[in-house]
Amino acid sequence: MVLLLYLVSAILFLVLLFCLIFAWAVLRAAFGNRQEGSAYLNYFTAADFEDLAAEAVEFPNRRGETLRGNLYFESGRTDFRALLIFAHGMGGGHLSYTTELDFFAKQGFLVLAYDATGTMASDGKSLRGFGQSVSDLQSALAFAAQNEKTKARPVVLCGHSWGAYAVCHAQSPAVRGVVAFSAPEDAATLLCAQASAQTGAPFGALKPFLRLWERLRFGKTAAAQTSKVLRTANVPVLLLHGGKDAVVPLSNAAANAPNLSENPHIKRVIYPEKCHNVYNTLEAEAGVAEMLERFGVLSKQKDGGADALAAYAKTLDFRKLCEEDPTVMQTVEQFLEECLLDQQA
Repeated sequence: MVLLLYLVSAILFLVLLFCLIFAWAVLRAAFGNRQEGSAYLNYFTAADFEDLAAEAVEFPNRRGETLRGNLYFESGRTDFRALLIFAHGMGGGHLSYTTELDFFAKQGFLVLAYDATGTMASDGKSLRGFGQSVSDLQSALAFAAQNEKTKARPVVLCGHSWGAYAVCHAQSPAVRGVVAFSAPEDAATLLCAQASAQTGAPFGALKPFLRLWERLRFGKTAAAQTSKVLRTANVPVLLLHGGKDAVVPLSNAAANAPNLSENPHIKRVIYPEKCHNVYNTLEAEAGVAEMLERFGVLSKQKDGGADALAAYAKTLDFRKLCEEDPTVMQTVEQFLEECLLDQQA
């Protein structure tokens, strides 16, 4: 009997150890490398927009690695409404959102946008995880509180996807409002769903192990569901999500979490026909989906794939692929205006 108990305990230990190691492998696959963007995409800079100025900034993350970005503002403007800190999604860093940064600058905001750890211009060997995006945003807030041009200004946050997770989870008394495009409700659920989609195998059993790794690496609250964090939010939060988002499905969207309805500070807008880039027009989203599908086909060509990709990229109109939905952006602008007015009252 004692031998049987030892045997069962040993088997259980091995199963748990295997799950823990497998969860680490999933995290490594998702976050274990740098993100340098794509050589075939056109990343707009301030020079591509009329009257958009940019000043280079850099600051350390909590590991001492240097994060780099810019302060964006309308040329000649000094009377900024507030400081808007923008947190980007995974992929091409903050330059993937220069159209949005230009919009906010033209609305009178001083915009701080940076590349997160392991991304584009910033240091770091890898993205590390969802918790790193939160940590980097907290580093940006600390920098903003000390920088001569940004300190003592009211602060609002805006983020997309990975960055939306960050703006929802980074608590700070300096923040007066939060805008989150396509924010996931649960990071572990998202990782398991993506792993299942890529391999066809079920990964749901790994969720508690993924959460354990997040807590070990980023602190005890790192793996909390977004709605759990937002339930006690005492500043206005705007959650915007697309009903056809395939990256962060509506079933795992913070904007669709039922337990947020009791917090009067939370405003949720779900656009039934939108996908992951909810701030873009439907035409722009369709164009991006077609582009990614075409990239996938061409990248699998054994001969001449790189040349075919480069040739195809030259036919793309990146302005149209980044075209903003004026209705969505007006909703965001009005929300931010109300945030700032409420704080002045």
